Amino acid sequence: MENNTLLSHELEQMRTQIGLLKQRLDQQTIVNDIHIRNSMKSKISDLNRTVLGTIFLGIFAVIFAPTTFYINGCSLAFIIATAVMLAVCLGLTVVQKINLGKMTDLSQYNLIETAEKLSKVRTHYKEWYKIAIPMIVVWGGWMIYEMVEVLGVESPKAIGFYCGAGVGLIIGGIIGIRINRKVIQQSNEVLAHINELQQQ
Repeated sequence: MENNTLLSHELEQMRTQIGLLKQRLDQQTIVNDIHIRNSMKSKISDLNRTVLGTIFLGIFAVIFAPTTFYINGCSLAFIIATAVMLAVCLGLTVVQKINLGKMTDLSQYNLIETAEKLSKVRTHYKEWYKIAIPMIVVWGGWMIYEMVEVLGVESPKAIGFYCGAGVGLIIGGIIGIRINRKVIQQSNEVLAHINELQQQ
């Protein structure tokens, strides 16, 4: 009888300890879940800021580039083509910003939807090179042709313009590549967090 009482007491203690352990694990899961969601919100905010910065650069380019070419006497066709090209690039970036702006609800129900939207944003930036590089090559060739027609090859103004255009192209390319990689990396990090939450 005494053995049964002792065994019953030990079983009760084990049940209590298992209950406490389960409670701690549940709390740890909740804390981990909150931490991951806060990290996701922070990274999505960073993404929004990065894309917003790109939009401001795009607005500047849409105004500055056609104006500069107009002042230098380039053809109307080239000026319009430049303005349209930059406006389309700006418009596509605004669309990505709108998609990111919709990713505010990170509840369990919307994780799949958020992952789908973010995957589209990431794909856009990953695939952009396929459009951007040929477009820049064609536009750059046309720009050189225009400037040779307007300024010639050896005038001081022409040399200054070509040097400035070359430096601008290199700096713009570096900034563009860095922004592109940053958006892809941040998107990958948020998608990894979503995957981690879905596995819990």
